[in-house]
Amino acid sequence: MINYCGVEFKNPMVVASSPLTSKIERLIEAEKAGAAAVSTKLAFIRQPFYGKLRMHTYLNNGSIICYDRRNDIEESLKLVDEGKKRTSLKIFTNITHDSQDMDGWAYLAKKHEEAGADLIEANMVCPNIGLSTKNIRGESAISEHEHGGAVTGQNPERIAQIVKVLKETVKIPVVVKLTPNVADIGVTAKAAEDAGADGVCIAGAQSSLPLVDIYNEGKPQYRLLNGVSHGSLGGPSTKLMCFSLVANIAKKTNLPIVGGGGLETWQDCIMMMMWGAKLVTVCTAAMWYGWEVITKQVIGMEKYMQEMGYSDYSQITGKSLQYLRSSSELEALKGWATVNVEKCIGCGKCEKPAHCDAVKIVNKKAVIDPEKCLGCGICEALCPTKAISMYVAE
Repeated sequence: MINYCGVEFKNPMVVASSPLTSKIERLIEAEKAGAAAVSTKLAFIRQPFYGKLRMHTYLNNGSIICYDRRNDIEESLKLVDEGKKRTSLKIFTNITHDSQDMDGWAYLAKKHEEAGADLIEANMVCPNIGLSTKNIRGESAISEHEHGGAVTGQNPERIAQIVKVLKETVKIPVVVKLTPNVADIGVTAKAAEDAGADGVCIAGAQSSLPLVDIYNEGKPQYRLLNGVSHGSLGGPSTKLMCFSLVANIAKKTNLPIVGGGGLETWQDCIMMMMWGAKLVTVCTAAMWYGWEVITKQVIGMEKYMQEMGYSDYSQITGKSLQYLRSSSELEALKGWATVNVEKCIGCGKCEKPAHCDAVKIVNKKAVIDPEKCLGCGICEALCPTKAISMYVAE
């Protein structure tokens, strides 16, 4: 069991707010797959526009959602109520209010608490709401008329205001889902913490645009949409960025973190926890490959814990933070690339890096000059047979 903000979870897996959590049938599937919790589809009192899912997908890289339907409050309250009655899932209810007033935030939170939600997830991340979507040439990037979503998440003072209102309104934990589209996520996370937030969530959502057709006037490659707006990035391309975001928050606050962004395997999930997450959240992988992704991740994590002799997930949370330091404190260790000639097939990929003079193919085998080796490690990554490894000198 994992205690997160006073709520008990059977494992670390949370299915992120998304089309995966928009209907009761999908919540039931999430539980069958082994998830401990879900964050329900983003809810408004009344959503600003009624979209329909359009998602541009680049397998093994990322996905962008710039248009989708959310839930109005009545739909969301029904979903939470049914979710609590028909599953044993812990439910984060993902809410946002796109107007300046605080009453809307309070109303949404109170109603969802009454419906049975276990935690409030205040959405300050969605780039589809307000973030550079109404601009014309010469207009400010963030209009004074734009509120909610990522616009809110860029403003520490407004984050604090909303958190205070939510904490005054509900008794259940308040978790802030923060936008990554800021200079320093530690600043906005600290604002949430100082205002009384119980936790934070990080899960991709870098503002993104799709590939375009360079032979057709640069038309965005969305066939079923008349244009494109800045959308939410998901998938593997977000993973390394989210490791950094989670670690930053873990270092600068004491808030428990729900960490996600590009987690496709159980190993990804374990790494996210080692960078500081207490729970992990998954979306794109399950949308691409099905609910079995969740099952494999949960089983893999549990098996790993047993094999490694860990009795509690708290034992791995933040384990990698001991290695995190400023660039000025880093010191290059002396070493160079070495070749296992039995594994080497002489493909020449290691000889390709344009900055490297150390690698040559001699008699169909890679040969590395230690004196010229920069120690960058690129050849190790390129080698298809894992014949190259980095040697650390004594």
